[in-house]
Amino acid sequence: MKLTIVSNIVKDKIILENNQITYSLGGPPCYCGLIAKQFGANVRLVTKFGQDLSDNELLFFKNSNFEVNNNSLSQSPTTKFILKINGLNRELYLLDKCDPILIPDVEQINTDGWIISPVLDEVPYFVLEYLINNHNNDFLMLDPQGYTRTLDTNSKVFLYKNLDPIFFKNIDAIKLDPQELFCFSGGDDINALRKLKVNNNIKYALYSENQRIHMLNQDKHYWLEINKVNTSDSTGAGDILASAFTCAFIKESDPLWAFSFGVGAVMASLKTKKNGIEKIPQIKFIEENASYNYNLIKFESF
Repeated sequence: MKLTIVSNIVKDKIILENNQITYSLGGPPCYCGLIAKQFGANVRLVTKFGQDLSDNELLFFKNSNFEVNNNSLSQSPTTKFILKINGLNRELYLLDKCDPILIPDVEQINTDGWIISPVLDEVPYFVLEYLINNHNNDFLMLDPQGYTRTLDTNSKVFLYKNLDPIFFKNIDAIKLDPQELFCFSGGDDINALRKLKVNNNIKYALYSENQRIHMLNQDKHYWLEINKVNTSDSTGAGDILASAFTCAFIKESDPLWAFSFGVGAVMASLKTKKNGIEKIPQIKFIEENASYNYNLIKFESF
């Protein structure tokens, strides 16, 4: 199984509510990529990073057996964020921004699936449009978080209030949280998700809120409850959900099993109570949760 992740590598400075500071490589290339390796995938990163990555950080990607796309090294610095976490309150600030990913970067790639997950604006709309129109039978998962983000004068990240979702019509799957759903639909409930899915011809819509994760497929609404875990850092949970769902779907072609694995991966990661990419769980714990989840899926028809 080959998985291609389109997103810039990120260096995170995470400040927890007890003023504990953690420095971590992050972003979808790390979280999605490490989860995919648990599923046995060959992972290719279409990304950009600067010469400020240390030898140890470069060694991390080599030791993880990630294939890094040509032309990834940039003269611009690696994208960097400060993430301040205080309970449920999260503030994100941009320190540096690397170069965008362009069409030549995504051409001529042989893969079974794509995860397109910009962290800010590094995957322009025209690149996403190119991938949607040219990905053939490869599975395409979109996490549109970066498209919803912009900056204020202090480089603090905030979300647009209203965006037209027309740029992601006809994709296989999308992963959203309540703020992102509201940005694209003006609502944050299942009816808003269903309308977004139908109007844009999306096959599978994943939606995470509080202790419940949803999936819409055809005329069915599925959901699973997850127990609250007191962890100081849930960064990357959305990436973990998207990657585990994508990998399981590519392997099994069964959306219910993929949903069970996606939620199971999130549960296993939160239970580690670790920070940054250290929270990536082993596949055995993901599989245990997936088997348990499969029998607990609730559903309703529209």
